[in-house]
Amino acid sequence: MVKKKQVKKQVRKKPPKGKAPVKKKAVAKKAVAKKAVAKKAVAKKAVAKKKVAKKSMAKKAAVKKKAVKKSVAKKALAKKALAKKTVTKKKAARGAVAKDAKGLGLTYITRMDHGNTHGWWVRVYKDSKPVESKLFSDGVHGGKLKAKKKAQEHRDLVVKKHKIVPVHLRKTREHSVDKRSTSGVVGVTLSVAEKAGSLRVHWSARFMEKGRQRNVSFSVRKYGYEGAFRNALKVRFAAIERPVPRGLKPPTPSKTLERWMKKQNINPAVNRVTR
Repeated sequence: MVKKKQVKKQVRKKPPKGKAPVKKKAVAKKAVAKKAVAKKAVAKKAVAKKKVAKKSMAKKAAVKKKAVKKSVAKKALAKKALAKKTVTKKKAARGAVAKDAKGLGLTYITRMDHGNTHGWWVRVYKDSKPVESKLFSDGVHGGKLKAKKKAQEHRDLVVKKHKIVPVHLRKTREHSVDKRSTSGVVGVTLSVAEKAGSLRVHWSARFMEKGRQRNVSFSVRKYGYEGAFRNALKVRFAAIERPVPRGLKPPTPSKTLERWMKKQNINPAVNRVTR
């Protein structure tokens, strides 16, 4: 009896055939599907992350490229500006040299060809006072050109030593003043002389030519007070090979001269300049 019961119990404990394997298969399939979905999600996430990283890298590269381009352009501009500055400096230096070489020219130097005297006469003035007077003879210095060069070199040393600024290199409206001159300009003088009961008024230009002093006059009656003055200026500065300084005006005429011009119907402002 005991044996039969045991057998029955054992038979009951056994699960029904076909049910357990089906359940297990469904669970396994679900697990596999879940894993595949998770794998796809991870892969998708990785792809998205990769895309974001790629975009970020491209953006950084573009910014870097732009910065490099900007830096190169900046350097090129700086180089160009430096080159321009150098060229300007060189031009200014060349201009200054040319101005010095060309500017002084024969300032304070006169050619002397009188009798047996042939050479270049250096006469340097400061505030209308002579500071140097020296003759550079052609015979002593080996010819006309060599004597001229020596005279210019000597003149340059004297000008530098006494810190003299020639008229044509001074600022606008500056000019050499001569206390003895009625105009205030060296070599230009107003002359008033009475002849045969009438006044003769003229502006005179005084200068040296071929070792001799010359005097050219311009009548106030003919050219006007200011016109005669400007003609005298023109002749004087042409003789010393210099341009006429700007802004020079004749001094105010005296009351006697004003009355005379009024009687002669001469307008002080009339400016008849010869060409």
